Amino acid sequence: MMGEGWKHLYGVIGTTENIALDSQGQGGPIYPVAYKELSALVSDVPFVDYRGLAKDLVLRHLLDHQRVIEGVMHSHSIIPFKFGSFAYTEKEVKQILTQGYSFFKSLLPWVGERVELELVATWDKGKILKTLYEEESEIQSLQKNIGTKSEEDAFLEKIKLGKLVRQCLLKKKILSREQMISQLKECAESYCDHDVMDDVMILNTAFLLRKEMEKEFDRKVQHLDHAFLGKVSFKVIGPLPLYSFKCIEAEWVGASEIREALALLDLSENASPADVRSAYYQKAKSIHPDKMGYLLNPSSEFERVSEAYNILRRYYNQYRSFPIENRILLMEVRTNGRNDSLKKECE
Repeated sequence: MMGEGWKHLYGVIGTTENIALDSQGQGGPIYPVAYKELSALVSDVPFVDYRGLAKDLVLRHLLDHQRVIEGVMHSHSIIPFKFGSFAYTEKEVKQILTQGYSFFKSLLPWVGERVELELVATWDKGKILKTLYEEESEIQSLQKNIGTKSEEDAFLEKIKLGKLVRQCLLKKKILSREQMISQLKECAESYCDHDVMDDVMILNTAFLLRKEMEKEFDRKVQHLDHAFLGKVSFKVIGPLPLYSFKCIEAEWVGASEIREALALLDLSENASPADVRSAYYQKAKSIHPDKMGYLLNPSSEFERVSEAYNILRRYYNQYRSFPIENRILLMEVRTNGRNDSLKKECE
């Protein structure tokens, strides 16, 4: 047992022994909190609401969180916690392990056989614009017209040219992405798209692979590099823990939050999961921003209803009656857009 304070949660591993790590955790040393043959790796921290921090500080904390998990990955299979997961006491950490014990125990061997690789593919801006000019006769014509006019007279045609270039770029991006995915998914079990940062980024995608397929994945990336004739820069990041495919989300809520969520959806305390789904869809349909038009803050109300539904969905996936505890654990493992709900277990 270490010091007092909130427990920053890193991941679940299949050993109760201390692990030698090169880096410190958030706030201090990392140590295991054990339940049977499993442990959750934690460090003692003051509670941080990351929603209120500047983006650069959040990024710094995120990188520290990932650095610990990736360090553990070299010697142990680890199911990572979502960044920003906390428990108040070691008792609450053990509750997470107790509640998810069977699921975690069966999942760890599966995790140990797989890795996540992230691929970022970005156009060389100068080369792709040159290619568009060579391939698109309309772009050629507009550029020639602009070259014969004064700055003032060419203003509207420059706007038209900019829109045309973006349209052509988007079309080429869609086709290029399809070509890349069709090649790479042959050696991957799944893939998960992340947001692209700008117009020249084609792909920002995580791939789930068995470890023995890493070399084949690298070979296919090299093949794509040759196929795109140096017009695209490919960057492979990893191997990584399964952040995009098997990540534990643990959140503590109070009975009052469950009660408020039920009230927002006009439900009673004995509502069933089916009642929750039905009430949410009816309410969301009636207040959707597209339907509400320019009424005051329709998006804000819609977000509150969506948040209430998310709390109730997670609660009723694990429990079947209204809570009597002051702090309730809501937990699930994110699985590439699906949720493997962790039913409450009595060990």
